[in-house]
Amino acid sequence: MLDRLADLLLWSGRVRRFDVDAAPADVLLQSSLVLRGLGASLARLDLDAGTLEARLAVGGVLRVHAEADADMRSHVAIDVEGRDWAGVARVLARELADGAGA
Repeated sequence: MLDRLADLLLWSGRVRRFDVDAAPADVLLQSSLVLRGLGASLARLDLDAGTLEARLAVGGVLRVHAEADADMRSHVAIDVEGRDWAGVARVLARELADGAGA
């Protein structure tokens, strides 16, 4: 019974994928600002690889991957390992989508 509960709590939610009109480095830096504002602590930021990892205040580990295409848009993927009780991935995706046009 506890094994099943552990599987539910550690289950990775769906990966959020979307495109942003910004360079990958800009997406990651904006992500770091939003995540810190939401109480997450940054564990790793690698601009060369286009990845960011943050520990959520309540829940699990959030990972952001940003990759450039030929039109200088970024393909962004947000994944959470564990549970995202506060909806940080949803808020981050909305902020990146809304903030890229500003």
